[in-house]
Amino acid sequence: MAAVYAIDLIAIRDKKRKMDSSIVKGWNVHYQTLEEVEELERLKKQKEREDQQKAARDDEEDEDSDEDHRGDQKSYNKKTGSYSGLYGKKPVKDADKKQQIDSILYEKPDAYDSALLAIKEQFDRAADEIIAESR
Repeated sequence: MAAVYAIDLIAIRDKKRKMDSSIVKGWNVHYQTLEEVEELERLKKQKEREDQQKAARDDEEDEDSDEDHRGDQKSYNKKTGSYSGLYGKKPVKDADKKQQIDSILYEKPDAYDSALLAIKEQFDRAADEIIAESR
């Protein structure tokens, strides 16, 4: 099996051969002047400062909105920026929808309880068998 190297030596050799045999075209070469490099660095630093200021403003706005709704703190979701915790808290006024909701909600616990009971019975049988074998 061939050894695995972090650097592909064959690819490096091929690249070197290609570079040695090729001619560099003037229109493919761009020399950056010192002014261009300094301008790029300045723009980069300016963008970083703007991002920091924006983040600081967002934090301040979050703190202000948190102060406005201290009573509803549990229902406020910071990720979505809304009070999504209030969804489903209001009572349903339509009788048909309430009946539909109740049938959905109370149908599943029965199935869950029966599955849980079946698992418990299997566990009890297995435990009884282990106890009987050990005697």
